[in-house]
Amino acid sequence: MDTESGQYVLRVHRPWVTMRRLSFEHQTKRLLAEAGFPVALPVPSLSGADILSHQQRLIELEPFIPNDIPLKRWEHFPAMFTLLGDVHAFLAQHLLPSSIVPPAADNYATPIQLMEWVERTMSLIENSQTDYKIGDVQQASDICHVVLQMLSQQLPWWYDEGQYLPRRPTHGDYRIGNVLFREGQVVGLLDFDFLDMRERIFDLAYAIYWHFWQQEDARYPELAPWPRVRTLLNAYNQATDQPLLREEIRALPLELIRVPLYWIAEAGFLPDPVHAVLQQTDAIAYALRLFQQRDALARAFALS
Repeated sequence: MDTESGQYVLRVHRPWVTMRRLSFEHQTKRLLAEAGFPVALPVPSLSGADILSHQQRLIELEPFIPNDIPLKRWEHFPAMFTLLGDVHAFLAQHLLPSSIVPPAADNYATPIQLMEWVERTMSLIENSQTDYKIGDVQQASDICHVVLQMLSQQLPWWYDEGQYLPRRPTHGDYRIGNVLFREGQVVGLLDFDFLDMRERIFDLAYAIYWHFWQQEDARYPELAPWPRVRTLLNAYNQATDQPLLREEIRALPLELIRVPLYWIAEAGFLPDPVHAVLQQTDAIAYALRLFQQRDALARAFALS
C-alpha cells in the first residue's frame, strides 16, 4: 500500500487465526525488535489498536521493508543461518514454552501424526464420490501409499532418537521470502505465523529443503551440491553457545523429507483431497529420491 506517510503491507489473516495467537506473535516480535532483530512491528491504527477485525478475519498493518531479490542466493544463505542461530538462542532464553500460543494451522507434524493424517487422506480419496479422470483416484492413492511407506520406515528412528532431539521455539517458515535482503545484508525477518516448539533442526531442514527444491534440478536431487550444507551448519553454530549435536545433523535428511510429506497429510483437510495430492506428485517423487539417498546425505552433512 502506497500512502502519503509511506509504504505499508496489509496482512489479512486466515479465519482460524485467533486474537490470542496474533497478540502472542506481536509480543514475540516486540521482544525481537527490542533486541535488535530486523522485525517489522505492527502499525497502530488511529484508535491505537494494532489488530483490527473485518468479516471475521484479523487484520494488521506493517511497514514495507524495501528489499531486493538476491541473484546469487547461495551467497546469502550463510548469513540467513547465522541469523537463525541468533533467533533460536534468543527465543530459547526469552520465551517460555508455556507462554507459546500454538498456531491453529501448521506445516509441521511428527512422523506418527503424519501417518495418522495420511491414512485419513487415503481413506477419503478411496471413498471419494466425485467424478475424476480415469486413474486420478488410483494415482492419488498410490502417492499416499508411498508416503506411508516412507513414514513407517522412519518410526524406529523417531522412537529411538527423533523424539528426543533438542526442542526450541522455532520460526516455522524460515526461508528466502521471509528473510529479506538489501544489497547483501539482512534487512527483514517476517511471518511468525507458525512459530512454535519443535525440534530445532526442523527449522534448518525447512530452509534447506526450499533452497534445493527451488534452485537445483529437482529431477536429480542426487546431483545437487549437498556438501555445501556444511557451510550453513557451521554458520548456524557460530551464533549459538549450543552447537548442533551429531544426532541432529544425522537427523537432517529425514527432517528434510518430512517437509513435502506434510502436504499429503494436509490434503485430507482440504475440499478436494485427490486434487491436492496430485498437485504434489513431483514433490513426493523428489522426497522419495531423497529418502533413498538418506545415508549419503547424512555423510554429506556430517561436520568434522
